[in-house]
Amino acid sequence: MTLTAAQILDLAPDASSRKAGQDQAKPTRWSGLGRAGMVIWGEIKGSGASPYRTVADLAGPASKCTCPSRKFPCKHALGLMLADASAPLAEAAPPDWVEAWAKGRESRAAAETRAQGPTKPVDARAQARRRQAREDRVAAALDELDLWLRDLMRRGLASARGEPYTFWDRMAGRLVDGQAPGLARRVRTLPGLPAAAAQPGAPRPEAALGLGLGRLALLVRAARRLDALDPEQAAGVRAAVGYPVTAEEMAGRPDQADAWAVLAHSVEEEDQLTARSVWLAGRGTGALAQVLDHGTTGSPLPAAPAAGQDFSGALAFQPGDPPLRATFRDGRAGPAAWASLPGGGTVAAAREAFAAVLARAPWTERWPVRLAGVRLGRLSASQGGTTAFGAGDATGCLALRGDPRLPSLIAVAAGRPVDLFGLYDGDGLVPLALVAERRLYAVPAQDPQPILLPVA
Repeated sequence: MTLTAAQILDLAPDASSRKAGQDQAKPTRWSGLGRAGMVIWGEIKGSGASPYRTVADLAGPASKCTCPSRKFPCKHALGLMLADASAPLAEAAPPDWVEAWAKGRESRAAAETRAQGPTKPVDARAQARRRQAREDRVAAALDELDLWLRDLMRRGLASARGEPYTFWDRMAGRLVDGQAPGLARRVRTLPGLPAAAAQPGAPRPEAALGLGLGRLALLVRAARRLDALDPEQAAGVRAAVGYPVTAEEMAGRPDQADAWAVLAHSVEEEDQLTARSVWLAGRGTGALAQVLDHGTTGSPLPAAPAAGQDFSGALAFQPGDPPLRATFRDGRAGPAAWASLPGGGTVAAAREAFAAVLARAPWTERWPVRLAGVRLGRLSASQGGTTAFGAGDATGCLALRGDPRLPSLIAVAAGRPVDLFGLYDGDGLVPLALVAERRLYAVPAQDPQPILLPVA
């Protein structure tokens, strides 16, 4: 088994690393290339006197390089994997430094397993004091936000649209100080909602801002009535406010084993923070899952299965209603077959599913949906002279949000029925992956180039 070029490039920490990795992919640059099962290695000349030693485990995927780069994977690791993707490396006996790296990984994994055993007692009183202090700060932040929202609505949406970004950022900063980062993020997105309304499928600017404020107000009301909610729903509200899920809570969550199809990766960046979502669907259960990891710009994110692979193993879902956020437990990534999109349904079913989510969590901004047998094409109406595209079947049509890769998606579909995965916000769909002719095409998480290549 080997990863495809698209899957490998999706692992790059940024666009410059993708380009540099492609430059390092020529086999003539490398010496001592080889592989042993899923582990590949090679040496490449760098700026130092000695060549850099690079090794990668395609099953992780994981990699290690002796170069001084602080990015992970570095350009040499990407180049090595890309070289193997273009022409699989020959089997060989691994050199000592490769064996040492592989044994080190096994030792660290065993140490992590042992570390999950008995731990020193927790100071329950100190922990309770810290918990109560945060509850008090969040309660004060909720009161201030509620007053701020009421003042905004008294002044009217037209007045709110004229406020500078500093007006919104000031309130978001106070929420961060009140230890409610989830609410702060929602406030920071509010001034951008009217501008986003220019996209196909979006509501009018005033309606978009009003919807965002309404969702925020509902979340504030729910956060002040946690005792009236069932435990799972209350946990979802707390997560939306910004409370973290502790390791102790996750340790008690049940495993959900399945063959998890990795549909796509998506990346968002804000204030030097990178958030990567890995979107999965259970081939047996049909369940959807989002594994979310954070990192700072240039710092390594945890290894994750690439788009187009299957993760055969278990996920643990975080508390919440409806369930979506999850973490990887035991399992292994491997090749996958893509005859169709797991759990795909009609446009009408997707709308009903989103409505059901809103009934349980009305502050939800967007939700993953899977469509089967839809056709992509131009809509009869357009906004502001911009060509609008949609995905439809006999039950209805969803507008597709604008994206540089959208024409490439349309070209891949070529007017045929395809399966489509994306994020739906009630007005439009952001496409992330498409299955056509038994191949998965995943939109690259960070590369703005418009060409879409199959990843599996």
